[in-house]
Amino acid sequence: AVAAFAASRGITLRVNNRRTMFLRCAVGLTAMILYFTALARIPIGQAVTLQYTAPLFVALLSGKVLAERVSTGIALLVITAFAGIVLIVSPELGKVEPDALLALGSGFFAAFAYMYVRELRTTDSPTSVVFWFAAASVAGSVVQAAPDLFSLDPKTLAALVGIGIGAGGGQVGITMAYQKANAAWVSAFSYLTVIVATFYGFTVFGETLSTADWIGGLLIVGSGVALVFMVPAGDE
Repeated sequence: AVAAFAASRGITLRVNNRRTMFLRCAVGLTAMILYFTALARIPIGQAVTLQYTAPLFVALLSGKVLAERVSTGIALLVITAFAGIVLIVSPELGKVEPDALLALGSGFFAAFAYMYVRELRTTDSPTSVVFWFAAASVAGSVVQAAPDLFSLDPKTLAALVGIGIGAGGGQVGITMAYQKANAAWVSAFSYLTVIVATFYGFTVFGETLSTADWIGGLLIVGSGVALVFMVPAGDE
């Protein structure tokens, strides 16, 4: 679909910065695998909350990776958010939940993916970035799923199709939102995903979150939303 769109618009899919494109695909695929693995092992709300730490990791790492200045206010928000992370990943301050680290790792690698996308904006088209990441994701997923690929039952196949349709629809919706509305507001509203995911986990799967999870989630989401509005418009 992306290739057809590019062809219809005369957009080239040629890669100009091969090293950065490879790194973007590698860290993006890693983030995706960690996230889906975490979803199978911990409550949905917890997994989504920790995955949404990506913007905070960007704020923390951008000074080192992109040589961009990180203000004191942003640094304080990152510290607040990481206090929330500690509450979720290690509520007893001594015993770490290994499966929660998978979701946190997803946010960490996603942050690098975002920074590599930012670096690619000067050398490669957005369509090219989307196409090659999609291609890498398909290839990587097929390799990982190969042992079970031909033993999936109809119910699982239907669920996978539903995931694809839902993810595609969500991607179209968020793209249209960024085209028509203020980017900061759209980014802030995207944190509603955490609330919706928690609601689904409770109503559909009977999952419950601890007090530490709720407090940690509020710190992470609150810091993330505040961070959105503190970033200058030119940096969005």
